[in-house]
Amino acid sequence: MQIRLSRDLDDHAGEMTVDEFLARFPEVPRDLRGESVLERYVVAFGPLLRLAQKPSPCVGAGGDMEHVFYTRFVNDLAIYGVGLARRDRTLARLQATLDAHAKHPATFGCMLVPRKARGAPRAGCR
Repeated sequence: MQIRLSRDLDDHAGEMTVDEFLARFPEVPRDLRGESVLERYVVAFGPLLRLAQKPSPCVGAGGDMEHVFYTRFVNDLAIYGVGLARRDRTLARLQATLDAHAKHPATFGCMLVPRKARGAPRAGCR
C-alpha cells in the first residue's frame, strides 16, 4: 500500500512548523506550543498532518486515510484541549507515537490505514 501525497502539497514541501500545525487545528491547545515533543511530532508527521481532516459524524468508525490521520495524530491533543486528558499523559502519548514511528519510519503511515477493496466508496455522508 502506498500513500500518495497530492500535488498541492508540493507547494508546502518544507517541514511543517508548530505554528502552522496550531493554525490548521485550532482544537489543539496553545499551551503546548513550547513543548519539544510537540515540535518533534509535527516535524515527523507534517506530511500526514497536512492530509489530516476532522471526520464528520456521518463518517463513522472507518473513514478514509485523511480521517484516520486526524484520529491518530490530532484527536488526543483535542481531547486534552477540552480538559478530558492530563497534560503529562498526552505528551507521553505523543512520545509513544514518535517511538513507534522510529521503529518503522518508511511504512508507519501505511500501517495506520486499513485496506479497502478496490473501488470501495469513500467514507462520508451520502
